Amino acid sequence: MSTILGELAGVEATSPEYMKLHVLSKLALPLSISISILFVKDPASALSLVLIAGLACKAAGIPLSSIKKYLAVIVSMSFFIVLSFALFTHMPGKVLYEATLYKFKAEKGVFEWKIEVTDTSLTYASVFILRIFAMVLSAILLLGTVTDRDLIWGLRSLKLPFGACVAASLFFRGIQFFVADFNTIREAMMARGVDFARISLARKFLLYINALIPLLSLMITRSYEVSLALEARGIAPSSRALSSYHRYGLSHSDYIVLVLSLSLSLAYILWWWLL
Repeated sequence: MSTILGELAGVEATSPEYMKLHVLSKLALPLSISISILFVKDPASALSLVLIAGLACKAAGIPLSSIKKYLAVIVSMSFFIVLSFALFTHMPGKVLYEATLYKFKAEKGVFEWKIEVTDTSLTYASVFILRIFAMVLSAILLLGTVTDRDLIWGLRSLKLPFGACVAASLFFRGIQFFVADFNTIREAMMARGVDFARISLARKFLLYINALIPLLSLMITRSYEVSLALEARGIAPSSRALSSYHRYGLSHSDYIVLVLSLSLSLAYILWWWLL
């Protein structure tokens, strides 16, 4: 069965050993990376976390070339982060570049708006950019290794309510429906003569805003259809599954991954505490 990211972007894990892990292990590792991001405060810890996330994706068999699909978004976000630190923040440190944009005299002194790049601002900007890379890699690791079936079987093996398991599965399935509907609407717009490769960015933005109207309509229609299907099968939030045809227990490899995930978060918390 294809993973969530496999259905969305054609990227999924190829390691059979990793795919045999319990869904709790597949969720714990990217979750520990996401928690560790909160405690990253210096470039060394941020870079080490990116390397760990990349090694985890490599161990799962996810090609790191898949990040190219999101490289434009990461680069644009990085540019705006660096620009905001240069234009709207003043951090004490060694000044590397300085240029006055606007200056006028007021009653209480002189007001200056200037570009100021210091070693401290570059350090903070690099930490934010590396955090973004770690977040993208952890999301790829999660979505590239988890399937809808994993969610249902794994959460049920943890004795969670059957209705909660179905809701979790429908949440991820809803993401796939949204992307599929968006691609359908985009192809319909291209069939009517819209060339997304040649139009301006502002025009493209307006077209995507207009696409939200049929997207919302399709979301409401799908939600109604899913609710009718659940009602027809007698599934409610308090429903219980009376039978199970699959046993999905934790193995020794799962315990190792869980211990490593917990140790990773604790190590970065300790690193942050000692700084």
